[in-house]
Amino acid sequence: MTVRSRVTDEVTTWLTGEFAGRVPAEAVEVVVRAAGRDLDGRVVPDDRGDLLYRVARARLVRMLSAPEEPRIPRSRR
Repeated sequence: MTVRSRVTDEVTTWLTGEFAGRVPAEAVEVVVRAAGRDLDGRVVPDDRGDLLYRVARARLVRMLSAPEEPRIPRSRR
């Protein structure tokens, strides 16, 4: 397992717990992976975990606050 995939798994696990009962685990995983793709090549590896958590969490919060049916944000790439 690479460091990148370990960090992605850790962020997914953390956010799945944080959003339990509000967002399905599968949706959290999709959001975290999409955020990870958006960060690829844009941040230094040492900052990836923190930024991945922040970006993915912001997208999940935005999903929950949307007035219409929540949609899973896709990668910008």
